[in-house]
Amino acid sequence: MSETQTQAETFVVFEKRYTLARYPQKHRRELRAWDTADLYLLNTLSPLLPTIETICILNDNFGALTLPLAELNPLCYGDSWMSRRALELNSQVNNMPFNIKFEESLATLTTRHPPPNCVIGRIPKSSSQLEYLLKCLNHWLEPNTLLMLAGMDKHLSRGQYQLLERYFGPSKYLPGVRKARVWQARCDPNLRVNQSLTSHLEITIPEYDLTMTALPNVFSRESLDIGSRFFLHHFDRLPMSDKVADLACGYGVLGLAYLRSHPQAHLIFCDESFQAVMSTRINQEKNIPNAKSSIYADDGLKQVEEGSLDLVICNPPFHQQHTISADLAHSMFQDAYRSLKLGGELWIVANRHLGYHIHLKRLFGHCSVEASDKKFVILRSIKSSR
Repeated sequence: MSETQTQAETFVVFEKRYTLARYPQKHRRELRAWDTADLYLLNTLSPLLPTIETICILNDNFGALTLPLAELNPLCYGDSWMSRRALELNSQVNNMPFNIKFEESLATLTTRHPPPNCVIGRIPKSSSQLEYLLKCLNHWLEPNTLLMLAGMDKHLSRGQYQLLERYFGPSKYLPGVRKARVWQARCDPNLRVNQSLTSHLEITIPEYDLTMTALPNVFSRESLDIGSRFFLHHFDRLPMSDKVADLACGYGVLGLAYLRSHPQAHLIFCDESFQAVMSTRINQEKNIPNAKSSIYADDGLKQVEEGSLDLVICNPPFHQQHTISADLAHSMFQDAYRSLKLGGELWIVANRHLGYHIHLKRLFGHCSVEASDKKFVILRSIKSSR
C-alpha cells in the first residue's frame, strides 16, 4: 500500500471502480479524493465519448477525471505538484501504467501539443488563473472545440461564468446536480484574443529594494500579503545562516528579502505550485541574479537532506484547493524538523487563531513567540538533541 493510500475509497463511474486517495493523506475520512462535480462532469461527458479523438484534462485534483479516461491517452495540465503526485500514486494503486502526459505550464501545454477536440476540467479557485486559462485555450483551440468545466456551487460566481462567455462566446449553464455545476461552451472563432496572455503585476518592497512579479494562481499576487509584511518588519531578528529554506515560498519574497541582508546564504525556494516556482525564478533573476539558490516544486522539503539546513522560514498555507486544513502546515513543520541541523531554527508567521505553537512545542520541545499583533504571530523553534 502506498504512502497515501491508507484511507483510499472507491470511486464508481462508467460502470468501473477506482480506488482513489488524496495527496497528502488526510486524517479526516470525509475528505475524499473526488466530489460530485467530478462525477457530474464525467456523466455529462459520457454520451459524447464516441466523438472524442483527443482530450485535455485541466486541474484534476487527485485523478478522478484522468483515470477513468486513461484509454484516451489524455493530455493533462495542473499547477499543483501534489495533484500530479496523487495522479501518479492513484495510477499505481489501480494497476494502471503512469504514461499520462502532464504539463506544468500553460505556455508549454499550448505550444508543445496540437489542440485536442475536447477539453474538460475543474474551475480553478483563482479568477486570475481562470482568465489566464481561458485566454490560453482561446489561442490554442480550433473553432467549435468542446470545453466543459465543473465545480461546486459554493465555489462558483457569476463573474467566473462571464469570463467563460467573454473568451468562448455563448455558453451553457447546466442545471445543478447535488450542489455541483457544469459549464459547457464551444470555441467561438470570432472571439480570438489579441492581447498578452499574462498580465505581469509588479509589487515593490522598497525597504528591501525588491520588485516582485507573481503569475496567476500565486497567493496574494496583487499586493504583498499582510502576514509576510509583518514578518519582514521583524527580519532583523533572524540569525545569520549559510543554508536556508524559504518553505512554501510563493513568489519568493521572504527568501529574497533574507538574501538582501545575508548575501552569503544559499537559499532553497520550494513550493507545490509550479507557477509560484516560475515566479520565484523570475524574481530572483530580476533582483539578485547572482544569488546561490535552488528553486523547485515539491511537497515541502522532501528532497532536502536530513540535518542539512541552518534556518527555515515559512508563511505556511492552511488550505488545499478549497479545503481548509492545518495538515499541510503540520507536514511542513515535520519536514523542517527533519531537515534542520541540531541548533537549526524554524521561524514562521501565521494567524494567531491557528494555534501552531501547540504542534511546534510537541515537535521541537519548545516554541517561543518572537512578535505578535492582533492578527499574526511570529513563532520560533530550535532543533535540540532531545
